[in-house]
Amino acid sequence: MKTSASLPIICLLLLLYPVCLNAALVTSPTDEGEVTISSKYRSLCQGEVVKIYLQSPVPVSATLSLDGKDYTFISDRNNLKYFVLIALGLDMKPETYNAVIHLESSRGVKKDIPFKLAVSGKTFPSKKIKVAGRFTSLAPAAMERIKNEKGILGHIYSISTPGWLGDGRFIMPLSGSISGAFGERRVFNRGFMSRHRGIDIRSPKGTSIRASNSGKVVLSGDLYFSGNTVIINHGIGLFSIYCHMSKTIVRKGVFVDKGEVIGYTGSTGRSTGPHLHWGLRLADTYADPLSIMYLPFD
Repeated sequence: MKTSASLPIICLLLLLYPVCLNAALVTSPTDEGEVTISSKYRSLCQGEVVKIYLQSPVPVSATLSLDGKDYTFISDRNNLKYFVLIALGLDMKPETYNAVIHLESSRGVKKDIPFKLAVSGKTFPSKKIKVAGRFTSLAPAAMERIKNEKGILGHIYSISTPGWLGDGRFIMPLSGSISGAFGERRVFNRGFMSRHRGIDIRSPKGTSIRASNSGKVVLSGDLYFSGNTVIINHGIGLFSIYCHMSKTIVRKGVFVDKGEVIGYTGSTGRSTGPHLHWGLRLADTYADPLSIMYLPFD
């Protein structure tokens, strides 16, 4: 399709600064009106979720390319306002990235809108944790089980539902103190090392755990490391993860509403006491679930 010269979108520099909920607003003229791009986030550093908005006077289709990944914008009911979520991974280098929005109007006119995204580094704490030996010195049967579970999880996360299943803002799944921060470097039994890809919320055993947003339950069962676990698909490649429950009370395949009880706190799997591990995964990248609490979903 030939690109029309009547769609003059200037090469844009989108300035995004850490600890700011609203990025600079950018407008770009087209022959069908102005396209507006903006963003919201808690902070622009490793482990955060960023929401990019696109508003158009006519229906469009659009994707965002960043750091070798493509993200598809989804629209509201009127097909005039669009958004996409991106996750800044723990291993993402702190630097300024070139990003591009690929836009196609309802009349088939295509245009690329480039901008820059400045990602800051973040310091993550370290923690030594003592757990049962079976979680660091794995028996052959345990290794086989872990391998099978990894395959199951890989299949679950490979399926991206194109529509948005959420209902408004995300909520905390339960109240309690944060006992484990996202991104912690953890050393188990003075040997095995890992990164903490969620947050730990301490709470007495048997406390109700609620879905942080509406969506489809894609896993409800016992896993070797995470114990009794529920995973909810919120659409567009976004999953929330709830681990170490004493009991799950939802089945795979059911749709749950935001705030619906899905299980109860416990200490199953690789755990040192009653708590909830709450995680967030977006397009193959884990992010701090607290960061999405700052984003509106009207």
